[in-house]
Formats: sequence, C-alpha cells, structure tokens
Amino acid sequence: MNLGSILDGLMNSQGGAQGQLPPDIEQQQQGNFGNLPGDLASRIPGGLGGLAGGALLSMILGSNAGRSAGGSLLKAGGLAVLSAVAMKAYQDWQNRQAPGVNAGPANLPTQIPPGSGFHLGEETDSSGREFGVAVVQAMISAAKSDGHLDGQESSRIQDQIQKLGLGAEEKGFLMDAMGKPADAVAIARLAGTQTQATQLYVASIMAIGDADTPEERTYLQQLAANMQLPPDLVAHIDAQAGALRQGALQGTA
Repeated sequence: MNLGSILDGLMNSQGGAQGQLPPDIEQQQQGNFGNLPGDLASRIPGGLGGLAGGALLSMILGSNAGRSAGGSLLKAGGLAVLSAVAMKAYQDWQNRQAPGVNAGPANLPTQIPPGSGFHLGEETDSSGREFGVAVVQAMISAAKSDGHLDGQESSRIQDQIQKLGLGAEEKGFLMDAMGKPADAVAIARLAGTQTQATQLYVASIMAIGDADTPEERTYLQQLAANMQLPPDLVAHIDAQAGALRQGALQGTA
C-alpha cells in the first residue's frame, strides 16, 4: 500500500464534483497559518511537506475551528508534524517536566532520529503494516467520533474517494476506513509500542480538535485507556497539541 498516494488523495484532492467545498469548510481552510516559525514544513525534515488543497481532508474533519487548525498544520508539514508533537510530549514526560512547559511549534524537534520510535519511515504497526497507514486510520476514526459524519455525509466522501486517482488498494483502504464507525478499541490495537500509542493519540486529538462534545471526550478516554497511556503522558500530549493548534488558530504561533 502506498502511504504517499493516500496522503496525496486526502490533502491534494479537489472538493466536490464541481471542484467546490461547502462555504463553511472552505472559509476554515483558507485561514492564515503563515506565521509558523521558520515554515513548519521545512523545520521538520522527512515529512510530506508542500501539501496543499485538502478538500477531502477538510470534508472528513468538518468545519470545527480546532479540527481545521489541525488539518492545516498537517497540510503544512505532513505526518511529520504528528511525529514531532508526539516525540516532544514523550520526551518531556520522560524528563518529568510539567505539561505545557515550552509547548508550541518553536520548540518542536526539527528532526525525527532513526531508532527513536517516532520515525514513520521505519515503524510498522502491530500487524506489520506501515505505521503511517495506522496514523491515517486513527485520524479518520477520531474524526467520526462526534457523529458529524452521518451516513449521507460518509457516502458523499466515499463518492469523492472513488474519483481520486488512487490505486485499488489505496482506494479500498480509504473506503473501508470511511465505512467503519469510530472504534477506539480497534485503533488502540494497532499500537505495538508506547511510542506508537503516543503517536496514535496525537493523531486522534489533532483530528478531533478541542474535544468539546461528550462523545469526543469518551472516545479519547477509551483510546488512552486501551493503549495504557499514563495520565501524565496524556496531559503532556494534550498540552503540546493544544498549544500548536491554538497558535495556528491565532496566526501567531
């Protein structure tokens, strides 16, 4: 399975049969994230940077401001953004720092070292599949946790997936992911290590945004519990992801 093709389909796709997005989603997607220091994409080498558009990703995430901020950060730096946030939170937790200290993009690692447990290019999930695919699964499942992707909207997104220039395996993966309900237990099973669990939780919280519904909060609690993430590590992840999202929303990160 080609992870790059899947991400390209999510982030570079054009919206709708006429190339249009719903106005609320289009407005969120056009926010100004140009103040990320030093250009976040170039600061995190190894990421799938330079991604633009993202109509399909925006449709999946919805128009919630916090979710749109997470989506725009992904378009700026690719999955490497998630890895950098996860590694920073994990290192701060290991070093017993207080959650939120030096949080934000300016203090994210600029490289993901091989052997660190956070390098997507060398990691596989619990089933032996490329770990980046599990990260995408986690994002889609989390985005569905508040129920905004009802049957009609999911069918609309699946129609758009069919129009993407993807291979059969990649297209089938996205169709399958969109067809399944949110399932924190199934996502938790994909993590083979604590560092992978940290990355899956980061992907999930970036997809959910502010977790302002009971369903979203319950989903994240179930995910953390099933991956046996320590509460203080979860606090570090929440602080790092929240600071990055808030900075992007304010355009002053």
